[in-house]
Amino acid sequence: MLDPETIALLKQLGYSTDSIEAALSGMLYLTVLTLAAAIPTGIVAKRKNRSVGGWVLFALSIPVIPLLLIWLLPTLPDKPE
Repeated sequence: MLDPETIALLKQLGYSTDSIEAALSGMLYLTVLTLAAAIPTGIVAKRKNRSVGGWVLFALSIPVIPLLLIWLLPTLPDKPE
């Protein structure tokens, strides 16, 4: 996965290529989990008359927890026109 120049640099710095690849894989999984949690968070926020943008930004900064919070919050009443 890594090119030879990167492998040589990591060896000079004392890092194992396996540990770097494991860290990159972990970051990729965390990114996918974050996006997968942000989308339903926005959907639930809209259904509960909450700020969709605010909740999605919250979900992008801290994965999964905002989805649980918005799911547990009560629905706000409709705004009068």
